[in-house]
Amino acid sequence: MLTIGELASYAGVTVRAVRHYHAKGLLPEPERDHSGYRRYDAGAVVELIRIRTLAEAGVPLARVRELLRADEEEFAAAIADIDERLRAE
Repeated sequence: MLTIGELASYAGVTVRAVRHYHAKGLLPEPERDHSGYRRYDAGAVVELIRIRTLAEAGVPLARVRELLRADEEEFAAAIADIDERLRAE
């Protein structure tokens, strides 16, 4: 299990960004250990990297939230659109 600092480091974001994504409902808050610290699993790293990648591609956080909940087909179509837009820029 990872601390919030380790999670942020693995995903290439700041601890502040992780907390922001929690506040925006993009990244679910994990359970806390007996000391009150958040503990993250590998799945949280993957989700955080997805969030970071979409945000860096210019996708608004409201749309990121939608894409994280999308089925595989809708997500793939959105990624193709984002890729096309970035190539055009």
